Amino acid sequence: MNSSHLLIRLCAVGVLSLATTCFGQLERSLDAHGGLAQWRSFDSVEYDLTWENAKGARSDHQLFNLRTRDGLITSAAYTLGSSKGEVWIKPGLDALDGTPPRFYMWTPFYFFGMPFVFADLGAKLESLGKRSFQGQEYDATRVTFKSGTGDSPEDYYVAYVDPTSRQLKLVEYVVTFPSIRKNKPLDELEVHAILFDEWQQAGGLLVPRFTQFYNWKNGNIEGEPLGKLSFSAVHFSKQAPDDSKFAKPAEAVLAPLP
Repeated sequence: MNSSHLLIRLCAVGVLSLATTCFGQLERSLDAHGGLAQWRSFDSVEYDLTWENAKGARSDHQLFNLRTRDGLITSAAYTLGSSKGEVWIKPGLDALDGTPPRFYMWTPFYFFGMPFVFADLGAKLESLGKRSFQGQEYDATRVTFKSGTGDSPEDYYVAYVDPTSRQLKLVEYVVTFPSIRKNKPLDELEVHAILFDEWQQAGGLLVPRFTQFYNWKNGNIEGEPLGKLSFSAVHFSKQAPDDSKFAKPAEAVLAPLP
């Protein structure tokens, strides 16, 4: 067994972190989307986001430091920021119509950053071999996280990669953010899927333009879309934003930990 095969096997059994030592089964997908080195060459990204669901549409501008993941989300109705692990919001905690501020702070960004965020520190992977979706076979990889990673380390994802194009097709996942999970056991949580419908080029990377969320049952999407994410005006920069951009204003309120 050569060294590369050994690394893949160690990743698959969770011995090694995807972020620190190897890229495992997702390596070719990372390359097809522009390469992990290219993603890591940037210090910041910003984009305009529109999130549509049954409650209506929400549009804002999002800016993130890709090294620290500090962020700033701005709209006419609310401003949300994160700095050194703290999340703040104005005009108040109810500005997102019931969505927990800490959940919203990083969720759209995380979907935007797929598959590159699966190489974050703390991510672990396991190859699931081939899985079928709508009559086509895909390379499937389960992504889990080390204890203490982020606000909801019990989240898991299954990434479906087209074996021909090596592009990410869909990701099935569960949400374990405490106030959304409501103490349900992991095996009782609803499974959803995000389908990547359109990609766009930005900064030499292939990133999402348009995605849709669905219920996921019996290995397939079910029913009409639950929501849609649209990303536009994407701009990567090799210059980190000034930390003052993310600092909590005096009138803002700190979001509680989950």
